[in-house]
Amino acid sequence: MKRIILITFLLIGLLLIGIGTFVYLPTIIQGLDFSSAEFRRFNLSDHADKNATDTHITSAEVMLPQETRGYILIVPDRDYDRDWNSPGNQTRPGLRFARRLVERNIAVIRYSPPGSGDESIDLTDPERSVQALMDVLVLLKRFRESENLPEAPTSVLAVGEGCLVSVMALQKTESLRIFEPERLILANCAYTGTALTEWAGRVFYNMDLTGAPTEIQEKAAKIWNEHRQNIESGKIPEMDEDAWEDRLEELKEAGLSSDLLALEKTVSHLYRPSNRKWTQKAAQLEFAPLLQSLHVVRPGLDLIHVLGEYDEEVHPEDRTDQENTVRSSDISNYRFVSLEKTDHGFILRDSPPGSPVENMMRRRDPFAEFNPEFLKLLSGPESSD
Repeated sequence: MKRIILITFLLIGLLLIGIGTFVYLPTIIQGLDFSSAEFRRFNLSDHADKNATDTHITSAEVMLPQETRGYILIVPDRDYDRDWNSPGNQTRPGLRFARRLVERNIAVIRYSPPGSGDESIDLTDPERSVQALMDVLVLLKRFRESENLPEAPTSVLAVGEGCLVSVMALQKTESLRIFEPERLILANCAYTGTALTEWAGRVFYNMDLTGAPTEIQEKAAKIWNEHRQNIESGKIPEMDEDAWEDRLEELKEAGLSSDLLALEKTVSHLYRPSNRKWTQKAAQLEFAPLLQSLHVVRPGLDLIHVLGEYDEEVHPEDRTDQENTVRSSDISNYRFVSLEKTDHGFILRDSPPGSPVENMMRRRDPFAEFNPEFLKLLSGPESSD
């Protein structure tokens, strides 16, 4: 009997170890630094006003290599912190990406935007996100004034929703006065309409990947259009999560299919009290006019629009539309770059997105390689691979 108990506890222990290894090993490996690059870390919060507790301020830092040939400020995607962690993915790919740039003698400025790391917030008020970036720019200016830093060109790498945030912030009067980047790299964002329609594009791409029937997708499009029209006209119901759960239960009892229930549940995030400001403003934010106004006030700023061929968050049709928009633009210093076999996190992959689950597991791979052509684009041809 004792032997059976001992064997049972041993098996349970091995099971727990196996689960722990599966869950935490990618995080541990991603956090290890296997490079030989030497750099110094500076906390920009040291240059903030006293008692500043905002996440974007306390997390802001500069990774400065010994021989700095350039500076890159990274504006992360929605839900991403400075390490590119998001709910369900805590493997710190952004930290490894920053180190790859440091290896090429590029200093990296990183921060965690408002709402990142908070599972109760999916969508942050765009104005709050813009102000956070402005705060980081102020800290960066103070840091540069206090340190004897080498002169080198500065770029902004904006990822996903960070594209919209960067375009809005860089045309503010204060940013024109304190920050002069040479390039803005708009990476893995496809805004061919409003921020709200771009958000919906991700939802429908997931339906494609899960194999939802055409009939279901057509019904889903009608449901979404009703929501979109209500949102654009300002009719946003003030419903909390419990009320939405009750509504979903009623729809289920009425015979709505599981795929369409999943869509309704996803759309319900737009109506959460914490997300309502984003929803209201995203319906009115159009990327193209904002980019044009940025070009007017910063005519010398080079604009590079980058999209990965296998981006799991951008529908192929939206990708094509975005490429056509860039190539037909009347902005002379605006160009398009396609990254072959590259996903949303700039990681190489051998095949297109397979399913939402497969994509999530892919993000947990601590040994996946970043696209070398993209690293060269960011760091310049003189960098080492």
